[in-house]
Amino acid sequence: MDNAPVVVFAYNRKDKVERCLEALETNSECNKTALYLFADGAKSKKDEKEATAVRDYIKKKYMPISKFMKVNLIESEYNKGLANSIIGGVTEVINQYGRAIVVEDDLVVAQDFLKYMNSALDYYENIPQIGSISAYTVPIKALKRYKKDVYMLRKGECWGWATWKNRWQNVDWEVTTFETYKKNKNMRKEFASIGYGFDSMLCEYMEGSLDAWAVRWCYHLYTKGLLTVYPRVSRVINVGLDGTGTHCSGRTRRYFHMAIGSELMPVYEVQDINTKLERATWNYEAGAIFSIERLQACIRRMFGSA
Repeated sequence: MDNAPVVVFAYNRKDKVERCLEALETNSECNKTALYLFADGAKSKKDEKEATAVRDYIKKKYMPISKFMKVNLIESEYNKGLANSIIGGVTEVINQYGRAIVVEDDLVVAQDFLKYMNSALDYYENIPQIGSISAYTVPIKALKRYKKDVYMLRKGECWGWATWKNRWQNVDWEVTTFETYKKNKNMRKEFASIGYGFDSMLCEYMEGSLDAWAVRWCYHLYTKGLLTVYPRVSRVINVGLDGTGTHCSGRTRRYFHMAIGSELMPVYEVQDINTKLERATWNYEAGAIFSIERLQACIRRMFGSA
């Protein structure tokens, strides 16, 4: 099939956008791939200069020399926020192409990222229990002993991912089943076991204290019984864990950084959930986030702001 379009979301970090696009262009498939760049509007006067710098770079420096088959820049006149930008942008592109590969501006991909994503999209498109493809893999020790090229988790991922229109189009972004979920202890326990903090994040979103799209996407995958394909060797790293991102502090860098690598194309024979790796992933994320929160609490106590 034709290559899936790449959808990149940018806001006010020009250096991150430059690095993201440079990495994407190391993929030989980019000259056969359409690129859609969504640039969000400034949140305040303070952000206007940086947001404008991102757009100017894309229009004046990047687009004239891009290696992609075609480049489309979609500029928002106002600040939509990350969640609305991603939901709207992915929907727009996926309705046109039937599939999409999604990258945020703080991700740096491997040289075989597009080959891996497109081949996985082709292979799993007609396998109904697969809901999405992930390019990122948490650096867990169990993967060093894992012999296959890919594995399946119930947890969705947002650091370089892809899906198809028929998986995306029916997402209940309003989470209209939340009251039923909230009262069902077994459901909440199971969803919490898929990804660390999932239950609390979903509740915080519904209470209006968290602007998040990914936990709603993960909730959709969970309620539909859909799995996500993960590579044993990560095809992406996040370079935005330096305090400049929306939801992450600089202290998360050392916990979630994993070197990217290119290997032979994976053999996609695995189609069932790997409960051992799912548990190992949960434990790793729980330990990392707990360590970060404990350090932050210690600092607050030291400076009398607890």
